[in-house]
Amino acid sequence: MAQVDIVYYHSGEPVPPAGTEIRRKSIKEMEEYMEHLVMEMKFAGVSTKFESLQRDGKNDVVVNGRTAAQILDGLEIRKPELQGDAEVYPIIKFERAPEDWNTDFIEDISDILMKNVLSKAFADSEKLRIKELRTQMDQE
Repeated sequence: MAQVDIVYYHSGEPVPPAGTEIRRKSIKEMEEYMEHLVMEMKFAGVSTKFESLQRDGKNDVVVNGRTAAQILDGLEIRKPELQGDAEVYPIIKFERAPEDWNTDFIEDISDILMKNVLSKAFADSEKLRIKELRTQMDQE
C-alpha cells in the first residue's frame, strides 16, 4: 500500500448553483489536478497512489481512508505573517481566498487546502510507520 492513497470518487460532473463558480469545473479537470499533485509528491520521494472511481453519491476525495473535510477538521491553517516593520503592499489576487471553499463541491477546494490535506495524511502515515517500527524494535 502507498503511504498516501488517494481516491477521487465522482458520480457526475459538478454543477454549482447558478451565478457561482467552482475552481475545477469538470471531473477531467479535477483528475488532471490530482494527477499533477501526485506527480509532485512522487518527485519528492513520497509513495503515492491515485485512483479516480465512479460511484453513487457526492463527489469527494478520500486520502488514506478519510475525506478531505475530515482531515481538515481541526487543522489550523495559518496565513503568512510579515516580520518587523515591513511595509504592506496590496497583493493582486486572481483567485478567491484559499479558505473560501464551497464544501458541497470537492472540485472547489483551494490548492492550499488540498496540499494541507495531503501533507497531513502523509504526516499521519509516517507517524504510524514510526510507531510500528518502535513496537517491532521493542519486541526484539
